[in-house]
Amino acid sequence: MINLKRIAAFCCLLLSSIRMFAAVINQSQPTITLKEALTMASKQYEVSFIYEDELVRNKRVSPPAAGQFRKVEDYLSIVLKPFPLRFKKLGGTQYAIYAKRAAAPVEEKEKTNQVATGNAANTQAASGQPSPHVAEIQVRTGSDTATRRLVQGIVMDESLAPVSSASVIVPGAKVLAVTNTRGEFAIQVPLAARTLQVSCIAYETQQVPLGSYLFYKVVLKDKTGYLKPVEVVSTGYVNLPKERATGSFGVVTSKELEKVPVANVIQRLEGQVPGLQMTITAGDNSFVYDNVTPAPASNTRTIGQNDYNLNIRGNTTLQSERMPLIVVDGFPTELDLKTFNPNDIEQITFLRDAAAASIWGARAANGVIVIQTKKGRARMPVVNFSVGFSTQDRPSLDHLGLMNATQVLAYEKELVDKGIINDYIYNPYTAGVRYYVSDGIDLAYQLKSGRITQAEYDTRAAAMGALNNYGQISRYLMQRATSQQYNLSVSGGSDVHTYYLSGSYSKERPSTIGNFGERMTLTANQDFRIIRKITLSMSLKGSFFNYRQGGIGAGALSNGGRTFMPYNSIVDEQGNHGRFYYSIGRHYADSLQGLGYRDWAYDYLDELALAGNSASDNNYTGTLNLNIPIYKGLSFNASYALERSYFTNRIFNRENSFYTRDLYNMGTTMQNGQLVHALPQGGILATNRTDLNNYSARGQFAYNGSFRGKHELTTLAGMEARQTSVSAARATLFGYNEQTGIAQVVPFGQMYSTVTGVNWFSGSPEQNDKRKRFLSYYGNAAYTFMGRYTLSGSLRYDDYNNFGLDRKYRAKPFWSSGISWNIAREPFMGRAVWVNALSLRLTYGVNGNINQEARPFTNIYIAAADQQTGLPYAGISAAANPALRWESTYVTNLGLDYSLFDGRLGGSIDVYNKSGKDIIYPLEINPTYSSIYTLLLNGVTISNRGVDIGVNGALVDNRRFGWNMGLNFSYNTNKVTDNRFQPSSSFYSSLSGTIEGYPTDAVWVYRNAGLDSTGMTQIFDEKGGKVGPSQNVSDIGAMKYAGRRTAPYYGAFNNTLRYGNWSLYVLATYNFGSVFLRPAVSNYPSTRRFDYSLSGDIAERWQHPGDETNTLVPGVQGIYAGRSAYRYAFSDANVEPGDYIRLRELSLGYTVPESVAGKVWARNIKVNAVVRNLGLIWKKNKAGLDPDFVPVLSSNVLHMPPVTQYSLVLNVGF
Repeated sequence: MINLKRIAAFCCLLLSSIRMFAAVINQSQPTITLKEALTMASKQYEVSFIYEDELVRNKRVSPPAAGQFRKVEDYLSIVLKPFPLRFKKLGGTQYAIYAKRAAAPVEEKEKTNQVATGNAANTQAASGQPSPHVAEIQVRTGSDTATRRLVQGIVMDESLAPVSSASVIVPGAKVLAVTNTRGEFAIQVPLAARTLQVSCIAYETQQVPLGSYLFYKVVLKDKTGYLKPVEVVSTGYVNLPKERATGSFGVVTSKELEKVPVANVIQRLEGQVPGLQMTITAGDNSFVYDNVTPAPASNTRTIGQNDYNLNIRGNTTLQSERMPLIVVDGFPTELDLKTFNPNDIEQITFLRDAAAASIWGARAANGVIVIQTKKGRARMPVVNFSVGFSTQDRPSLDHLGLMNATQVLAYEKELVDKGIINDYIYNPYTAGVRYYVSDGIDLAYQLKSGRITQAEYDTRAAAMGALNNYGQISRYLMQRATSQQYNLSVSGGSDVHTYYLSGSYSKERPSTIGNFGERMTLTANQDFRIIRKITLSMSLKGSFFNYRQGGIGAGALSNGGRTFMPYNSIVDEQGNHGRFYYSIGRHYADSLQGLGYRDWAYDYLDELALAGNSASDNNYTGTLNLNIPIYKGLSFNASYALERSYFTNRIFNRENSFYTRDLYNMGTTMQNGQLVHALPQGGILATNRTDLNNYSARGQFAYNGSFRGKHELTTLAGMEARQTSVSAARATLFGYNEQTGIAQVVPFGQMYSTVTGVNWFSGSPEQNDKRKRFLSYYGNAAYTFMGRYTLSGSLRYDDYNNFGLDRKYRAKPFWSSGISWNIAREPFMGRAVWVNALSLRLTYGVNGNINQEARPFTNIYIAAADQQTGLPYAGISAAANPALRWESTYVTNLGLDYSLFDGRLGGSIDVYNKSGKDIIYPLEINPTYSSIYTLLLNGVTISNRGVDIGVNGALVDNRRFGWNMGLNFSYNTNKVTDNRFQPSSSFYSSLSGTIEGYPTDAVWVYRNAGLDSTGMTQIFDEKGGKVGPSQNVSDIGAMKYAGRRTAPYYGAFNNTLRYGNWSLYVLATYNFGSVFLRPAVSNYPSTRRFDYSLSGDIAERWQHPGDETNTLVPGVQGIYAGRSAYRYAFSDANVEPGDYIRLRELSLGYTVPESVAGKVWARNIKVNAVVRNLGLIWKKNKAGLDPDFVPVLSSNVLHMPPVTQYSLVLNVGF
């Protein structure tokens, strides 16, 4: 269960922080102008005021605390009391402020009227009534005879956020106003005008009837499927207007994230941004990864590595981290993306080139993903609630391509008949055999040894061959995958305090019975105005995971000593549980059990009940940000971030579990007629705890200003210190009693006799601590002239403690420069009214990457005790490299952004070149004296070139029907351009993607030359001659380049159809140009290796002379049978094209009319029915395989293809 005590404590911390800071604000709040006090009231109470400037000028008040008064009248009575001012309600939500000497504001000139409005819905909406698209405030205008009058207002979207850059015109008149960043506008309209027209890219145009009114609130509806203009992009350090950014950015907003109802943000990003390449291999879960355990000793990420992979613009490293840097609310995070609730995210910005990412220096070579979470706005509280349910069927095992029972029996009989399973090595009746002997092998062995006749064998084999019980895996070990999601958020605030509070709960049950996961997230983002414009931002986030991972599932079919055979029965026809002897032969186990040994049988269903693998993962993050304006655009910002994670894994093998019984029996020997037990009775508990403690402190000065209407300058400079600390501890307790918590002491490292030889006690307590420190100095500047020409530059100097004491190893500068030209603002573009935006960008710079395990000094490890002497000992874990340097990636980017035809067509085109230099390569060395097999050296250069294209268009757009399309296309070519350590061996495993002139993800294969007359695989050597498995090949020329594992062409295509309140969203993804290896048998059992493979390829194997003309699958017999199978598996005979088009999602949504939603006091209600993982629309390979889910029987992760998922999601806003 999730730790409720910790969550309760975290909630108390959130609440106390809100109260504490609110109290501080109230106590320290200085006097403010009367005009500011009225503005606060308009936002707090959803009203508007009309008054003359002279009445409020030079007047200051001490405002009451927000929320102190329920009615605006009470608030005004206190605020206006010190002055000779009165108020009068004119109707609706409008109030007039007037001097005491005046009777009433009957005749007021419009040109002196000032209107203060809130940033929220009108009073009707607050009381549960449907809010109209236009809210009007009526006031008598007097008898002005001028030809024009002033009309003011505010434009908002459906979430009540201000819409900037909206156009406000009077049809037929030459007057225009554009809303500012707060959504406000003011326009002089002819007296005879009867309509205002408000329009903005990606929103429906609104016609506003004009009456005798001064102020209008206009709410624009989203135009479904339109590409909304990205007003601001974030680098994590600074927010920049898109039009002034020279770098290459990709942006995903909360609107796009909402389209994919999955608990993990990873799945929601697929197909959203050009240049982002994703491979998702988790078909039945989102955050319940195959591996949830941190690996502190690893140089790269381990959590989720079997479930997803993503990169930005290809790969420029070999041994270092390939995952992009993740930045959340301005600070890097070491946590996985599953930690963050997608519903809390406002915007995700992808930094793709040097100008965008170089500000992050040594961690930016792989690109940067900047996440901004939601914040509150000064408005009445807004509540959003959503709930979602998903389900999908069990995965189909047909995808694995396994042999049936008859084929398996024939294969096993051949192994016995040809002596591969022989009397000396695999006799199931004698000791010394620690291998699984299947029923088919046992039956064949009995026939060969004369224990049964051929007729008996035929009868029993026919009965077993008729079973084909793979279906029992699905029935007893797998289930329908289900998930649930619940989200609740509240946001609002006043001028001095805004807040965003949210909580979510998600639960997932993957298709493997026994696996389970739940996640709870809590978020509190607050902003306080302390004194005048000094602001303090505070964010507290918590995520709490609970896992259970005792399932078996389809893993029972993996290669190994416990492979489930198709003739096996988990439960037989009488309902009895199947019993399997996965450690020693059944007959020998029975004889030992008669002597007093414990039961040695394995029962699948009992093991599920006895499973005790659980884990918890609690994560906390907190940030403080203080911003102090100094003088006219100059400000100082101080910020601090703390990140802590506590992971605990508890694997308890109960006393009756197979693991414990097997270990206990193996350690039991007969001495002087008595059984002697090396292991104590009881369970075996293995614990693993990893604590992460990170902090960052930053101080920076920033300037943002303009001069003489032509010059704009944005600069920042600062320094940052960061430390990451990880502490990992693990231990094993033997003879553990779950009720008392007591374990027995065992002599770790000491050997003991077993049934099959010797073993020793492993699992002694271990402690692993690591600390990394970074110190950085950085600066960034952007200058814009006349709103058209922008120059930018950035510089960052990184220092890292694990590169030694000498600064020449540690410190490294990274930089970038860029220019942009806003063509659309040029005078010569005045006649091109169909061009809304057009800009050209060019950037160049260098980013870095860190290999956190490579150091210029020798690393040693200290072990507790030697197994022979019992004395402590030390060894070398990493050899010194005094010439070690940081990896550097030089990036050139040329980009074009455009928006045409009032936003009906828009997108971007980027062409880039990435050159990775000083890339670290593992050079093989002689391990005779050091036990070190490789030395990490700088010496490889990698080139990435490519194109990113994003296009969005509205094909049909009218009030009732709309059809919008979006296309992302990316191309990336990758190759090693220089390698001082070129591999010279042709052995397949040595080709690690470092062959000069070829990609880092190159697929190298043997050139298959067919089978010889004995059934052995032949290949062509470098000279074109045929060689058999007994002959070595030593030249790389014997290998063939088959293509790339990663598709060079990739992207996504989406369509949105809208009819009335209905919408249909379709997402398809595609990959072109990659290859993969079709699953094939890569090994046969031998006297040295006894792994079972159920690959269907085996049924096509060579068995008799002449078969070589009909098959390429080698035979099982011969001293080189293993090498023969290996060369066949990794030959060009099994290369398949990886091209495909996948239908990823189909979503049907319905928005409840506002008039209906208002009857249940809701602001909006939307229902979505979503179908995901609909399958491949097209694939190029003829093997019938999904290229992203190629089954690998030799792995614990079988890569089962995703089954179609059905979801229902309800969103309600109040």
